[in-house]
Amino acid sequence: MKKWKSVLAGLLALCLLLLVPSVCIFAEEEAAGEETEPVIPDSYYYAIESNDIEGWPQGPQIESASAIVMDMDTGTILYSKQATEKQYPASITKIMTTLLLIENCDLDDTITFTEVVYDIEEGSTHLGIQPGEEMTLRDCAYGIMLASANDIANGVAEYIAGSVSAFADMMNEKAEELGCVNTHFSNPHGLYSDDHYTCAYDMALIAQAAYENETFREICGTTEYIIPETNLSGEDRSFLNHHQMLQSDSEYYQEWCTGGKNGYTSQCLNTLVTYGCKDGMNLVSVVLRVNGAGKAYAESTEILEYGFENFYTKKYENISSKSTFYDIMGLDYVGTASKFLSPVWMRVPLENCSVHITLPNTAAAEDITYTVTEANGSTRTFSYEYNGQPVGTATGKLNTLFVPASTKYPVGTGTAATQETSSEDSIQIEGLDEVLDQAAVVLNEGYQLLTDYTEEHFFTVLAAGVVLLIIVVVIIIVLIFRATADARIRRRRRLEEEERKKREEEIEQMTTAEIEAELRAVMEQERLRKEEEERAAAEAERAAREAEEMEWKARETERLIDELEQERQERISSQENKGV
Repeated sequence: MKKWKSVLAGLLALCLLLLVPSVCIFAEEEAAGEETEPVIPDSYYYAIESNDIEGWPQGPQIESASAIVMDMDTGTILYSKQATEKQYPASITKIMTTLLLIENCDLDDTITFTEVVYDIEEGSTHLGIQPGEEMTLRDCAYGIMLASANDIANGVAEYIAGSVSAFADMMNEKAEELGCVNTHFSNPHGLYSDDHYTCAYDMALIAQAAYENETFREICGTTEYIIPETNLSGEDRSFLNHHQMLQSDSEYYQEWCTGGKNGYTSQCLNTLVTYGCKDGMNLVSVVLRVNGAGKAYAESTEILEYGFENFYTKKYENISSKSTFYDIMGLDYVGTASKFLSPVWMRVPLENCSVHITLPNTAAAEDITYTVTEANGSTRTFSYEYNGQPVGTATGKLNTLFVPASTKYPVGTGTAATQETSSEDSIQIEGLDEVLDQAAVVLNEGYQLLTDYTEEHFFTVLAAGVVLLIIVVVIIIVLIFRATADARIRRRRRLEEEERKKREEEIEQMTTAEIEAELRAVMEQERLRKEEEERAAAEAERAAREAEEMEWKARETERLIDELEQERQERISSQENKGV
């Protein structure tokens, strides 16, 4: 009986051994057949503050831990997600570095780098700058912004402030000057440091200030640049702008992108600042702590497109008119409830009026309020808000010829829909048609003045026209040559890249013996080339010696001829003396 029990136990154990692997295999097959859902980070669910503004267009949900979109002309924040939360910027720090470089230096000056170029994290981006190497500051600016060269950033910081830490102090002073609220810089390149941080709002302010500089705009919008050889570098350094939305052959390319800066470290993850100009709007976006460069470009595109599609900007500079502020703006799209500016501005015409205001496409007059933030004589400064969100400012000088002496315009607040049209001094323009009629009258008067002047000064106008035409033609020719030169450089770089990839593929397919044989052939060619150069040098040296010998012989021959001629003259003179 015990024997049969042992046999039965053995059979059961054998069945279990056969069954367990089958169950595991079945479970693996089931798991393989199920689709794995993508992991959504917690940052995707962070609050978007701008979506809480009443009547504000709802912005997209993105994975970036912090993000912002700002209209650079008005300072209006169109999209805001955790915009003032502390984040680490990585290489977008270099926007501040480049701005300080442009503001404090002559870019045609030359820098001599020191050992500070080695004081960067191993494996970080650099251009191989050596101590003692000389380079123009203009080339440095391109190297910092386009190639994100940390070694150049360190060298420039030391050049400007005397040390990296002193330059960081300058960065922090500039950040405070710009109104940053949660920023502290400790280096010029953005490599991770616990005390080197910022926020999306502050980076937008820094990017806005930098973009106001024409030189910075030119640098950050350049797609490709070449730093020529230096005293310690025997070859050019050529590189593309790392911001992929500028590169036409990139999957992330956007026609409206005008520049920006990317960044990445393992601690900071991906960061990206992007400038975009479209339909008269100049926007900047900042995304911080994004897991993946592709995600950073995609989300920047998404929030910038949101800004372009849902808002519009009005910009006027130095306007003088007999029309009111409302008429200058042409804001009749909201109908009879419009004219949402101050009653003061509705009553009187303006001089030197400047207007910068950004509004949602669906803005209603009654949702906009104003504050007279400054009253200096006849000059007024107005700040406008849409449901509590700042949307722009306006300044102008009231034309005193049209203002009653008893009228007072105190600093205060009011609602956009408020109207006071009972004053006999009020200028009433019921619609855009009358504004256009007035504009036509002004244009006709200007045209008549121009015609009269041309008739009286025909040859002067003709000469000016010829000069302008020549200038335009020269500019067009220069632009054509520059465009073709850029195209040739890009084509050459593309061909070199294709050749390099093709060569790498060929090498990968070659055996060790083939590689060795090719190396030997290359070495043999190099040896023959050197021998040929040595023979040519020897031949040149021999020819030089022969030329020297021939020259020496010619001089000797000429000397001998002179001596013989002198002796002959002496003999003739002697014979003549004897004859006498």
